[in-house]
Amino acid sequence: MSDVSDQQDVGWRFSRVGALSGVAYAILAFVGSSLLPIGEVDPTQTAEVIAEQVAEARGRVSGGILLTLMSLFFLLVFVAWLYSWLRHVEGRAGWLPTLALMGGALMVAMSSVVVLLSIAGTVLEDYGADPQIARTLLVLQWQSLAVMFIPTAAFVGATGAVIYRSEVLPRWLAYGGMIIAFGLLIPPIAFLPYLLSTLWIGMLAVVLLQRSRYG
Repeated sequence: MSDVSDQQDVGWRFSRVGALSGVAYAILAFVGSSLLPIGEVDPTQTAEVIAEQVAEARGRVSGGILLTLMSLFFLLVFVAWLYSWLRHVEGRAGWLPTLALMGGALMVAMSSVVVLLSIAGTVLEDYGADPQIARTLLVLQWQSLAVMFIPTAAFVGATGAVIYRSEVLPRWLAYGGMIIAFGLLIPPIAFLPYLLSTLWIGMLAVVLLQRSRYG
C-alpha cells in the first residue's frame, strides 16, 4: 500500500513539474519577446538609422534572447508532458495528441530560428560602412515570425480539440484554443492570435496545475 502511495506521489510531482513548465514558458516568453524589438525602428527607415539603433539595443536584446531560450526549454518539457496527458485523455486510437506533439516540437524548432536571427543582430558593435547588414537582419527578423503560425495552430488547435471532445477541462479552453488556431491560419490577422496563443498556453498550464494532484 505504501509503494502505491509513493508511486502516486511521484506521479503527481512529475505532473506538477510538467504543468509548471507551461507556466514558466508563458512568463519567460512574454518578457523575453518584449525585449527583442529594437525600439521604434522599422525596415522603411534608412540603413544608417537602423544600424545605429540595432547597435544601441544590443544589451537589451541579448537579455531578451536569454529569456526566450530559457522559455523554449520549458516549452519543450511542457509539450512532452502534455502529449502524455492528451494521449491518456484521447486514447491510443486518437491522432490529435500526435498532431499537438508535432506542432509543439516545430514551435520550439522555428522559435530557435527566430532567436538565431536576433542573436545575429547582437554580434557587431558597429556596422561601419556596411549598415545594409543591419537592415537585412531587421527585415529577416520581422518576417521570420510568420513561420511560427502554422505549427502553433497545430499545437493549440489539436489540444483544444482534445479538450472539447473529452470534456475534462473547461469548455472555454477548448473554444479559445480552436478559435486561436483558426485565426493563425488567416495571414492578415495571424499575428494577434499568435500573441494570444502564449497567454492561452499559460492559462492551460495553470488549469492543469490545479488539477494535477487529482489527474
